[in-house]
Amino acid sequence: MNQRTDISKYVIHSVRKPNNDDYPKEEYDFNENHYLPLTYGESLNSEFEVLTNIIREGGLRADLSYRKGKSTVYGNTPVICFTEMPLVNFLQYVNVRNDRTRFTEYGVAVLKKEIYVNGGRPVISGLSSDNEFEYLDAPKRILKPEVLPFAEQYRYVKMNLSAGNDWTHEREWRISCPNKDFTVHDDYHGSSFMTYGVNIFSDMLFSEVILIINTEQEVKEIFQEVQDQLDSGYARGGEEFCNNIKYLIVEKAVAYINNHHINNIEDLPKDIYYSHTYETISEAEKQKVGAALKKCSELAKGFAEDFFKEYNLDTEEKKLNFDVSGFARVASYKSDNKFYRYLLSEDLGTAVSGSLWLHTISEYDMELQSITYQEYICQRYCEVLNSEIADIFRVSSNQD
Repeated sequence: MNQRTDISKYVIHSVRKPNNDDYPKEEYDFNENHYLPLTYGESLNSEFEVLTNIIREGGLRADLSYRKGKSTVYGNTPVICFTEMPLVNFLQYVNVRNDRTRFTEYGVAVLKKEIYVNGGRPVISGLSSDNEFEYLDAPKRILKPEVLPFAEQYRYVKMNLSAGNDWTHEREWRISCPNKDFTVHDDYHGSSFMTYGVNIFSDMLFSEVILIINTEQEVKEIFQEVQDQLDSGYARGGEEFCNNIKYLIVEKAVAYINNHHINNIEDLPKDIYYSHTYETISEAEKQKVGAALKKCSELAKGFAEDFFKEYNLDTEEKKLNFDVSGFARVASYKSDNKFYRYLLSEDLGTAVSGSLWLHTISEYDMELQSITYQEYICQRYCEVLNSEIADIFRVSSNQD
């Protein structure tokens, strides 16, 4: 057990409820940095939804920490903020501050030493000039370099105890993100773009990430979002996603802390974290999967002939000029299903954005690049597989 109660090996990024009034109404330099819904028709209405969005994106976006339309970060460099408060103090601060748009118990924790290796540093609270200094660009809060070097200005936090400006209790660390090297795929606008941020889910950068979530039911919901990224190895934006993810349940942690008088994340036992066990399939069920795939392969030629007859495609010329080109595949979106897990583990399919695409079943799958043909073949496969294995297969297609 850690013998120090005032220091933890971890720092925490608190995820807060969105507050659109914080952002400037006019155009500004970093308008793509605040979190937006990634799926058309969705909205982000809670800190839980923002955390889900972070997982889908594959990391943390940086910004200028706008409050009431104004940046609170000096130097005009986007940052990601963390606190080194031990867990018990972190949770106490959530209750004392009591503002879900500013600080909540939902968040992500990473090792402090790895934040440091990736450029994170503690903030600088106040300067000897007592906050009286000249700006190079006042609207953007860029100080003259003789006051503080440009590269360090993101760390500065105003401090004036006489006027009540004191944020030292937050024990803040920041990572500066001066370059657009974080990729986001935005389904809402149908595009991908580069922005400022850090891929905390890359095991090249961080050895583990702890997701801090209030209830076990919420953990179960978010677990599947994480698993979908882990299956494919990439988040929806294309960022690498292959980390050691843990799920800290706040309700359980609070009860344990109260009964055992501990302060830090590293002092919590394993049963405070959520653990998921997938149902496994039997040897007989494995044989059933193999038999169903073999049956589809044997029936494929007949499916193709049925299609040609139905559409009167009796010459190669008719086949080649029949339809627009495209691709279809047999897919499953039931990633918690035991057969889905088995197909993935046996490399019989590829995980893509929360779905499993079965590999080619027969040479007849690709006989025509017609999207209608491919959808037809895959639909016939689905009928067999849903009947022989489980009703989890659907056709997924797109035009070329």
